[in-house]
Amino acid sequence: REVDMKKVLSIVSLFSFLILSTAHADVKVSGFMQQIVGMGDEVDGGVTEKFTRFGFAADTTTDNGWTVGGSMAMEFSLLSSGAAYGPTSNQMYVQTGAATITVGNTANAASLLVPRIGVMVPGAGHDGGYQFLFDTGMLASHGVPLSEAYYAMSNSSITVQIPSINGFNVAGTYTPAMEFNSADGVARSANDESPDHGETAHLAISYSAEMDGISYTIGAATINGNSQSSSCRDDNTCNNNDLASMTAGLKVTMGNISFGAHVFDNQDSFGSAGDAVKAKHSGYTFASEYAMGSITVGAGYAHQELVRGTRAQARATTLTAADAGNVREDTLTYVGIGYNMGGGVNTYIQLNNMNHSDGDHATTEADPQVLFAGISLGF
Repeated sequence: REVDMKKVLSIVSLFSFLILSTAHADVKVSGFMQQIVGMGDEVDGGVTEKFTRFGFAADTTTDNGWTVGGSMAMEFSLLSSGAAYGPTSNQMYVQTGAATITVGNTANAASLLVPRIGVMVPGAGHDGGYQFLFDTGMLASHGVPLSEAYYAMSNSSITVQIPSINGFNVAGTYTPAMEFNSADGVARSANDESPDHGETAHLAISYSAEMDGISYTIGAATINGNSQSSSCRDDNTCNNNDLASMTAGLKVTMGNISFGAHVFDNQDSFGSAGDAVKAKHSGYTFASEYAMGSITVGAGYAHQELVRGTRAQARATTLTAADAGNVREDTLTYVGIGYNMGGGVNTYIQLNNMNHSDGDHATTEADPQVLFAGISLGF
C-alpha cells in the first residue's frame, strides 16, 4: 500500500507546531505519598493514608508581561472509593501588577491569609485530620472539625488577592454555589436542594512584620452568604439562617520557637431562622513548636462547642436524647515530634488525648487516646 508522504509530513508538522506552541510554559510535576499507623484505647487502629496525590502545575509569561498559570492535583484515596470525583484541585490564575486572580477549585481568602495554628505540631496537629481517621467520635463539628465553615474545601470560586503593601495582605473570594467543592465532586445538576449554603463572599486581611528578632503574622476574615437551600425541608415550612462566620489567627516566631492562637465563630449559620433555641458553633486552638535542626517538637490544645438549634435537634438521627440547648464539646490535647530525614522524607509521631461530651450527663461518651505515626515522601 502506497504511503502518502504529503499527508505524513502534514501530520508531523501539525504535531511539531503543537509541541512548539506549548514549549514556553514551565511545567512542574509533584506528588505526595504516605502511610500512617494508628492505635489507641476505645478506637480501631490500623494502617491507612490520607492526601496521597499527584499533581502538576504550569506557568508562562504573556506578551504584556502577565504571568498566567494553573495547577491540578488528583487525590487517589478519593478515586478508590468508586465515586465520580474530579480533581481535588483544578485552578488557573492571572498575575498582574495590580492583583492575582485565581479561578477554579481553589483555596478561599480566609484559608490563604489567616494563620493556621492547627497544623503547627508534627503530625499536622489537628488540621491534617490524621487522628480523626481513628477516632470518629467528634460531637461538635460542622463539616470541618475545629475550624470555620467550609475551611479548605476548595470550592469552585474566584479569588482576588492584591500585592502586599507594607506587610498588609488583602484578599476576597466569591463562590457562586458552596455545594461544588473538592469534597463533594465537581458535577453540575439542575437541583437547588443542597445541604450547603449558596453564594458566599470571603474577605480576609493579614499583617506580617518583624521587630527585635520577633516575626509575627496576624489575620482575620469574615464569611457571609445566603441561606442553605435544603436540609431543613418539612413541607417547605423552614427557613435556614444565612452564613455568617468569622475567624482570626496569630502566629509568632522567635528564633526556633513558634506559638500561636486561632479562633472561629460560625454563630447560628447552621440553624433554622425559626428556632426557639438558636444554633451555635465556635472554637479555638493554641499551639507551639520548637525546631532543633532536623527534629521538631510541639504541643497543642483545641476546643470546639456546638449547640443544635430546635429544628436540627428534632431532625437528628443521633443523640436525640440530649436537649436542643445542650452544649456539645470536643477537646483535644496533643503532643508531637517530627524528624526530617532529608530528600523529601518526613516522619512523625503524635499522641492525642480526646474528650467528647454531648451535654447530657446521663450519657457516657468514649474519650480515647490516639497514638499515630507516619512517614511521607514529597517529590
